[in-house]
Amino acid sequence: MGEYDKVLKENIEAIFAKIVEKWLDLSIKETVELKDKLQVTIEREPDFLKKIVDQDNREFILQLEFQTQDDHEMVYRMAEYKAILQRKYKIPVIQIVIHLGDKPSTMRTKLYPEEQIIGFELRNIKELSTGEALDSDTPEEIILAILTDYPDTDAGKVVERIIEKLQQAAKDETQLNRAIQQLLILSRLRNLEVITKEKTDQMPITYDITKDGLYKEGGEKMKDRMIIKAIRMGALTIEQIAEMADVDVSYVLNLKKDLEGDV
Repeated sequence: MGEYDKVLKENIEAIFAKIVEKWLDLSIKETVELKDKLQVTIEREPDFLKKIVDQDNREFILQLEFQTQDDHEMVYRMAEYKAILQRKYKIPVIQIVIHLGDKPSTMRTKLYPEEQIIGFELRNIKELSTGEALDSDTPEEIILAILTDYPDTDAGKVVERIIEKLQQAAKDETQLNRAIQQLLILSRLRNLEVITKEKTDQMPITYDITKDGLYKEGGEKMKDRMIIKAIRMGALTIEQIAEMADVDVSYVLNLKKDLEGDV
């Protein structure tokens, strides 16, 4: 899986409703997660399979299957075979099932219209509105703004706005850092990695120590770890860290000294 796919897969739950509403014009009442892993091969071999060239030099694949009794899953099996054969050989496929039973077969031979595999819808991420993405209060949706349709001359302003919105929407420093990293990855798709990095550096990510999970857990060891984490980030002064952690400046300085000694 590519790094871009990975980012979107990690965020799909948060952006799923927006995509469905925008492109399918649906209002979701309920969703059920499907954990199935799709098979990419079929273990059964076709009964008879030949590549044929007719008198007019037309090429096609001929598949024959022999059935002694009805199999009402046969219509789906044949559809699976056809999809795999066409993907592999990229020429037409003709399929014939020969029924060997004594009584006439009642097997369905065609997929219903809603079952037929005739293609897929193709959409472009640029169809999403930059404004709508930036108006969101969900970091996973806000970062999509980098991929939406806006003039190249506005790229810097859009990146700045994305970072500002992420700072407002992120619940904690961990979520903010994760979103910024994902933004940097997606920015490569628009050749904006350099400007995104510059804007990120110009707009340092502030770190609210009171929102840190370690701080909330309490305990001196947890507090020390939280202070060290803030020191390493370098976004706050020693005085700010001491104030937020409710300790003396000397306490923070001692931890900083120990930290530098370990380097």
